[in-house]
Amino acid sequence: MRVFRIYPAVDVKGGRCVRLFQGDLSRETVFSDEPWEVAARWEAEGASYLHVVDLDGAVAGRLVNLEVIRRIMERVNIPVQVGGGVRREEDIRGLLDMGAARVILGTRALAEPRFLERVAGSFGDRVLVSLDTRGDRVAVQGWTETLPETVWELVRVLRECGVRRLIHTDVQRDGTLTGYRADSILPLLEAGMRVIAAGGISSLRDLENLKELVPRGVEGAVVGRALYSGDLRLGDILPLQELE
Repeated sequence: MRVFRIYPAVDVKGGRCVRLFQGDLSRETVFSDEPWEVAARWEAEGASYLHVVDLDGAVAGRLVNLEVIRRIMERVNIPVQVGGGVRREEDIRGLLDMGAARVILGTRALAEPRFLERVAGSFGDRVLVSLDTRGDRVAVQGWTETLPETVWELVRVLRECGVRRLIHTDVQRDGTLTGYRADSILPLLEAGMRVIAAGGISSLRDLENLKELVPRGVEGAVVGRALYSGDLRLGDILPLQELE
């Protein structure tokens, strides 16, 4: 089944909607004190799915902005995938019970294959893994640390755990508006992964390049700063979608 979906990003830090530069928590731009209203705006402009991340949670290792996430899900009527600080099975279950369509796993899932295998078996496609890379290494703990294993070593572990869908973020390009390097995900696609791409997407051409890879396993793109800066308009890029 061919799917190419565009996910507007709503990143939450200190209860506000922000964007970071290369994941640096000290280099934030605040776009709204009411992230739920930002989410409602993207829905009103035609978004079919939202990508919400608790940035404080990603660093703290626990959900911090849970009430903001709850308000977002209460405010919109489209599916929401949520990540940032999800380290326990009860966190996954709680977010799903709250209304999340999917839960994004990062640090613990990458560091503890047994945990990942267990939750992948329990929750199936309702959990997906975020693979955030700097070169051939994977950044974790809110992008403040790097794992010793290479990307490709971790992908092999993910496959062994039954994971087939990833969100891939090029950390060095995230929030920079410098364009997405579509070639950076080719090895992931060759490994049989379905990939949602993120990091640096700033033009219609970036999205067109990714869409060309749909037959090879690309399933969508997360778009953040380019929407908030006005470099991209949601209404202009939604026609690129292919939905089931």
